[in-house]
This record gives sequence, structure tokens and C-alpha cells, in this order.
Amino acid sequence: MALVNYLATIWGIALVIIPFAMLLNEKYIKILFAEAKNDTTMFFWGVLTTIIGLAMVLSYNTWTSSWQIIITIFGWLSLIKGLAILFVPEYIKNWTKKIENASFLQYALVVAILLGLVITYFGFTA
Repeated sequence: MALVNYLATIWGIALVIIPFAMLLNEKYIKILFAEAKNDTTMFFWGVLTTIIGLAMVLSYNTWTSSWQIIITIFGWLSLIKGLAILFVPEYIKNWTKKIENASFLQYALVVAILLGLVITYFGFTA
């Protein structure tokens, strides 16, 4: 299995399981937003997300015109998100406060699940 297929499979399955669990258990959403106010948790997530982003960008950074660009974009978004959490945590906290009670959150989770299904399909079949 090519690296991009492997990464697509991981991202795809994760994007199906995690948002689905959040839709079924609304308490997970509340827990995540509550923890976003904790500096220690934010620092931990910043470190973890930066490491994931670095691993993704360093292992697969191919800008193509195929579906595989999604994996490259996920890597860069993870890296940028991790760095943002580490260097501008107050901005991230303010942003999370704005979307905490947003009415579109459930729709965004459904979109994430659909994207996860598509990426999983490409990961296993491409």
C-alpha cells in the first residue's frame, strides 16, 4: 500500500469514527469546548497537533491535481493548527468560544463524516 493510501485510510477512518461519536454523544462536544479553556490541555493539543502535522508534511507533501492533495492539505492544516495553538492560544480560545454554541456544528460533523467516507474509499481503492 502506497504511503498516501495508508495516510488516507487513517485520516478517513478517523474522520468517520470521531465525528460520529461526537454526534451520538453530545457530551463529548461539551467536554472538548470546556477543555479548550484549560491552558495545560491547549498546550498538550498544540504539541500533539504540531507533531502530527510535521510528520504528515515531512512524509507526504505532494501537490498534485488528484484526490491525494487532500492528504497534503490535511498535513499542512494540522501543522498550522498546532503552531497556532502554541503561539497564539488566546486567538484559538476566542475562536472556540465563538463556535461553541454554533448551530452549524452538527452539520459540520456530518460533512466531516462524508469527507471521511470519501477519503477512506480512495485510501482503499486508489
